[in-house]
Amino acid sequence: MKKELLIAFLLVFTTLVGCSGDEGDDVTIVVPPPGGDGDGDGDGDGDGDGDGDGDGDGDCDSVVEADFVEFNDDCSVGTLSGSVLEDYRLGAGVEWRLSGDVVVGDGNREVLDDADVQAVKDAGVVLEVEAGADIKAFDDGSLIITRGSRLEANGTAAAPITFSSLDDGFDGLGEWGGVLVQGFAPQFGPGGTGACFGEGTVCNVIGEGGTFVGNYGGNEPDDNSGTVRYVRIAEGGLVAGPNNEVNGLTLQGVGHGTTVEYVQVHNNLDDGVEWFGGTVDARYLVLTGNDDDDIDFDEGYQGNIQYAIVEKAKDKDAPTGSNDPRAIEANSSDDEYVPETEAVIANVTIIGSDLNNNEDSDAGPQPGTRLRGAVTVSIFNSSVAEFNEGCHRIDDADVNGDGSVIIPSNVSLINVLNDCRDGIYNKRDADVEDNVELLTLTYSNTLAINESEAVLDSAPVINAVNNGSGFMFDQTAYVGAVDPAASSGWWEGWTLPDTVGESEEVEPADFVSCDAGNEVCTLSGTIDQDYTLISGIEWRLSGDVVVGDGNREVAGDADVQAIKDAGVTLTIRAGVQVKAFDDGSLIVTRGSKLNAIGSAASPIVFSSLDDDLDGEGEWGGVLVQGFAPQFGAGGTGPCFGSGTVCNVIGEGGTFVGNYGGNDPADDSGEIRYMVIAEGGLVAGPNNEVNGLTLQGVGHGTTIEYVQVHGNLDDGIEWFGGTVNVRYAVLTNNDDDDIDFDEGFKGNIQYAIVRKNPNKPGPTGSNDPRGIEANSSDDEYVPETEAVLANILLIGSDVSNNPDSDAGAQPGMRLRGALTTTIYNTAVKEFDNGCVRIDDADINGDGSTIVPSTVGLVNVLGECMDGFYSRRAADSADNAGEDTNTGVTLDAAYAITDAEASVMAPGIIAVDNGSGFEFDDTDFIGAVEPGTSPEDAWWAGWIVPGSLD
Repeated sequence: MKKELLIAFLLVFTTLVGCSGDEGDDVTIVVPPPGGDGDGDGDGDGDGDGDGDGDGDGDCDSVVEADFVEFNDDCSVGTLSGSVLEDYRLGAGVEWRLSGDVVVGDGNREVLDDADVQAVKDAGVVLEVEAGADIKAFDDGSLIITRGSRLEANGTAAAPITFSSLDDGFDGLGEWGGVLVQGFAPQFGPGGTGACFGEGTVCNVIGEGGTFVGNYGGNEPDDNSGTVRYVRIAEGGLVAGPNNEVNGLTLQGVGHGTTVEYVQVHNNLDDGVEWFGGTVDARYLVLTGNDDDDIDFDEGYQGNIQYAIVEKAKDKDAPTGSNDPRAIEANSSDDEYVPETEAVIANVTIIGSDLNNNEDSDAGPQPGTRLRGAVTVSIFNSSVAEFNEGCHRIDDADVNGDGSVIIPSNVSLINVLNDCRDGIYNKRDADVEDNVELLTLTYSNTLAINESEAVLDSAPVINAVNNGSGFMFDQTAYVGAVDPAASSGWWEGWTLPDTVGESEEVEPADFVSCDAGNEVCTLSGTIDQDYTLISGIEWRLSGDVVVGDGNREVAGDADVQAIKDAGVTLTIRAGVQVKAFDDGSLIVTRGSKLNAIGSAASPIVFSSLDDDLDGEGEWGGVLVQGFAPQFGAGGTGPCFGSGTVCNVIGEGGTFVGNYGGNDPADDSGEIRYMVIAEGGLVAGPNNEVNGLTLQGVGHGTTIEYVQVHGNLDDGIEWFGGTVNVRYAVLTNNDDDDIDFDEGFKGNIQYAIVRKNPNKPGPTGSNDPRGIEANSSDDEYVPETEAVLANILLIGSDVSNNPDSDAGAQPGMRLRGALTTTIYNTAVKEFDNGCVRIDDADINGDGSTIVPSTVGLVNVLGECMDGFYSRRAADSADNAGEDTNTGVTLDAAYAITDAEASVMAPGIIAVDNGSGFEFDDTDFIGAVEPGTSPEDAWWAGWIVPGSLD
């Protein structure tokens, strides 16, 4: 540990006895003394400069003074100590610190009777922790939430809450205590003595973790201790004394009214999560680098756990002291047996390491799970690997220690895959087993199991422990914590960086050149092999970077197949930044794929080379091509009437080449949580690069959660194809935002369009509308058909300037004999009308008109010159001049007007073969009314400030 280096001559040796009874739980651990300032500079502020004032810019007007909080001069640092006896909120804008044992409420005192229990509840307080908050502890620091009070630590995937020690990074071990939560739920004593050690319904169980922990337990299975969601706890594990350690997250008598999900415990000196009795269920746990057990339950815990990843430390050869690092430790042994302990566990992936296999460690090598002491447990759809001492050890309770009285454990294993050197079982077999196999296991980058055995023929029925919570397991048809069919792992983005899975190295290739430290890597030319842009590298685009060879001209069906066979996949990991030189663009040609799968917490970002994201036209953009149909002007059919093998010359520059085909289901990959900023290279007249250009892209492709910001041309433009899109944010783009043409047949739901509020007019002859659909007059394409729903269009001066080259623009222009229906949508601040509809004047003289067909359902407006710029829609239901009455937005970009609440209209998708189904929403706009800004679907992953 880092602090041990600073105070190496002050180490003390403490002998400990583990919490789970005998047989290898005695622990001897070397720890630093408590009470230091935690950062090595002597001032206690953690910034390393010795001045005691912290770093950062605070705001003293935004903090709340309290007896238990001390702020530095600028209120950028707030230190908590002692007892928190009033409701308090830890906001994300302050670095919070724990000095000593911070105790929330007074519920850990001894209670005398039911009236006293009620008095504790009446005096209970709530500690709220805002999403994104950082809480750092001194080496003597811990946080305990006593019974009757609540911890509301409700983070998000984009803004998780983090508990750690004071220093930078998360690679310490035992540098502070941990988070303890207590409740009034039942706890059961050893030897089958019943709740509260047989003493009745009012409990005063002395908690493990130190003298400050006090008492817990009660008789209320549904007790509520708050919410722990998207929380990361790192570097803890304070040793208080023999049989007295602090786990990462300690749950003592916590009831099922509490929520525990999306929790990571990393590098804890003791256990990851330990349940002492109680009934609280848990989902989505990530337990990495912990030195003892990871999932540990005892003392009559009755509950359910689904989805957990356990990875033992990869860089440590042996545990500290006498720790015995198993992944699951359930119940206590022999005379300390607790027969009331019962759990059901599903979808857990366990991966061991040298830590648990060391023959020379004090406790010796360990099995993956140890299930003992008359426990009842069922494990479904899970895996255990890299535990040499066997995957599972099952022990019955030898009550008298002489074999005369044995109380059996009851263990069931269903669909459990095992990869352990000494076999599946360390001792005896499970009482019930079904599909329990020994095989070699490998993992994908999402930590899904690669082997075919992980995909089950059907989902088993997983029945929960009936603890009163009503918990229902997801009935999964796969083994492991992550679905092999999922394109991303549920753990990605919010967990601590580089703590889950294997780290990746830059792969050498002819099209890649990196600096000496592999910190900056530049792509150029043609990517002609499968390749991955790993995280932690700044990737750059030099010139036109072309993926695959599918933009060449194809001669026939055999040539099309040859391109598909030779196709390559460019994979971009979550959180990767790709920066382009001013001549840079990325084009993914037909037959190849782009798998750019970010997350809300770690979006993928494309931009120019400079640091900020406020430019415009500073590079090209992202172009994706496919073999889906494209239709030519004038109703000439697919491929301009030339047949099913297409060679349509793409817009954007000579490097774009050819696209199109006859495969509506063509798959060009997956794009999720991706930001494209500052693009819009102009190649020539009518030849620009959009932020995201989709040329003949098929509906086998997935596109959702995409932002295009500050593009000199359009945001997203579809040239034919069938690819659907959900969740788009289109901001500050200088031309159109949603633009589809050339026979696009598809569906779009949930989009926010906001024109640049800081620009008086567009560049050149740009005509900035929110939606531009199809081409006009003799260029009409009657095959173009789309359904749009839940769109919000917001204009600005850039779209309303009458002196610009193209003049003021409507919110949407629907033209050229297209067919479209728009549902549950709002348009505001476009002075030249909300909607303009044009038919196709084929000869330019009015002699031949091919009409557009436009339906509007539940469309609100706030446009100065009226709702329609030209003619009315062919059909309108709750849309038109009567609905041009104003649109009011809140901070979440939801509409607050009563008119935004509607009957769900029954939104019917364009049948492009995709099976796309619209959410049949009962509200107008892109965000459901009542949504908080931090919970909006766009929150956390878009360009900061782009929707301010």
